[in-house]
Amino acid sequence: MIRHRIWYCAALASVTAAQAQVNLGFEDAAPPSSVPAGWRAAAEDTLVAIDTTTAARGSRSLRLTRAAPSGSGRVTQEIDTEPFEGNRVRVSAHVKIDDSATMAALWIRVEGDMGLLYADSLSVAASATVGAWMRYELEAPLDETARRLSFGAEIRGERTAWFDEFAIHAVHTSSLPPPSPAAARYVERALAIIEESSVKRELIAWPDFRSAVLEQARGADTVAASHLAVRFAMSHLADGHSYFMAPRQMTAIADEPVGNARTGREPVAPRSELLASSIGYLNLPGFAGGTHANQVEFAVELQDHIARLDAADACGFVLDLRGNSGGNLWPMLVGIGPLLGDGEVAIAVDPSGIRTPLWYRDGKAGLGDSVQLRVREAPYRLRNALAPIAVLADRSTASAAEIIAGAFGARNDARRFGAATRGAVTGTRIFPLADGAALVLAVTHLSDWHGRVYSGPLEPDEVVEARARDLALADQPVVRAALEWLESQRACQGQSQAGTNSRPAL
Repeated sequence: MIRHRIWYCAALASVTAAQAQVNLGFEDAAPPSSVPAGWRAAAEDTLVAIDTTTAARGSRSLRLTRAAPSGSGRVTQEIDTEPFEGNRVRVSAHVKIDDSATMAALWIRVEGDMGLLYADSLSVAASATVGAWMRYELEAPLDETARRLSFGAEIRGERTAWFDEFAIHAVHTSSLPPPSPAAARYVERALAIIEESSVKRELIAWPDFRSAVLEQARGADTVAASHLAVRFAMSHLADGHSYFMAPRQMTAIADEPVGNARTGREPVAPRSELLASSIGYLNLPGFAGGTHANQVEFAVELQDHIARLDAADACGFVLDLRGNSGGNLWPMLVGIGPLLGDGEVAIAVDPSGIRTPLWYRDGKAGLGDSVQLRVREAPYRLRNALAPIAVLADRSTASAAEIIAGAFGARNDARRFGAATRGAVTGTRIFPLADGAALVLAVTHLSDWHGRVYSGPLEPDEVVEARARDLALADQPVVRAALEWLESQRACQGQSQAGTNSRPAL
């Protein structure tokens, strides 16, 4: 249920002085080479500096310069939302770039006590801004569940961009006109999909929910402008998994794989190595998007890694899911199938109680009677089907990666190490919208093969402190704990085992 504040009637209200915004024009007298006062930098391979030679207003601006062709750098300011006297917030800034190949953006995030409520970004149109200052703005909805607002600037790739004169205002939607007919139809279609298919549909107080969403649609004169209301609806389902994909995001992942569908993060290749005591190590990164061929190639690459480790006489395996935020389950599941073995992985349970198994068998993965993905050639099978498996997870392990981590709970010769996962263990479905956008909607709960429904984070069998980034792989505490357990297993003490690691059907 969404509750509302009593909003004031003014169309645009300034944020109160208590908001404590800091240095939005970058005129603070801090040294030019430092991160500007009031801001934080998350800018690997990015030079963050104050530029005293160019500014949209005043005498200073923020300059971000990247020397790396990939990745991104950003600066962030975070403020409390409580003093805002409105149900929407507008963030704007002047932006200038040095080259048409530069990719710069403004972004905004709203968080509550339970985590992320809303996120959006606005890419700078290169053709309009090369060598000239242009002002851009984006908005985010607020309600009484909002606690923190983060906003900032970002640059991607190997170029320079300048930012100046950030401004923040509260907006009252009550003073805005009703949405255009096209925008209203778009929002109503999204609400109909949610009402019909959301895993939370029975728990939503629909009159209040619909009223809050339609209130955020006010002022939308185009379908694109109504995206804010749809994002608001998806973020307030409180299922921890559903989100909105803009047309540009859907286009970006249609033909090229990414490491994370929601953020568009660049994909990371799987990697493997043979650790001490003949333990095979496989890192499984997130994978989403791409063509069917890309998905098959990813699955085959994973099976090839497993085959090479097996050929090197690995007596046990470490499957590292740390940092894997999920994506498309099927290529990941087919890829690690040789470690998991044939059988049911989990059960999808829709809100009406219908149960449908997820499974891996003989190089294929599927849902119920439907095969979702298969390898082209004969699938690889481990020489020792009962080789023990240590699964590593952390707080960033989510979605499809959590399903895979949970699947190993069906094996007596598997054990999970690390920290609790994120807790986004629901089955999602993509619902395309008329303009090329889509709802990624949680439509089923998932249970393990014992029938226990996943609710919240998956706890490890053995809690181990977080990864130390400055340590070599074999020296990281969670890896050492996994190695110690694997070395204690009979298979890694020179006693081979025969048989199959298939699991019975439920």
